[in-house]
Amino acid sequence: MRQLLRDRYPVSEYLESTTAPLAVIHGVRDSVVPAELSRRVAEEAPSLVEHVVLDGDHNDAIMFGPEVADVVARMATLR
Repeated sequence: MRQLLRDRYPVSEYLESTTAPLAVIHGVRDSVVPAELSRRVAEEAPSLVEHVVLDGDHNDAIMFGPEVADVVARMATLR
């Protein structure tokens, strides 16, 4: 599988220089981005505001529902 997936997304490498408030939202059964990687990003984010774990997969309807919209709305009000 690694040979097919050549793109890298080294999110953790950029966290130290990020001062913007961050929210990490992920599913417990994510088949695209393993939940453990998302948890690690949340743990390493110095400006983490919210870490939301939803009972779903990457493209399940819950990932586009009101819980996520509420997080986005709260993040939009931060200064």
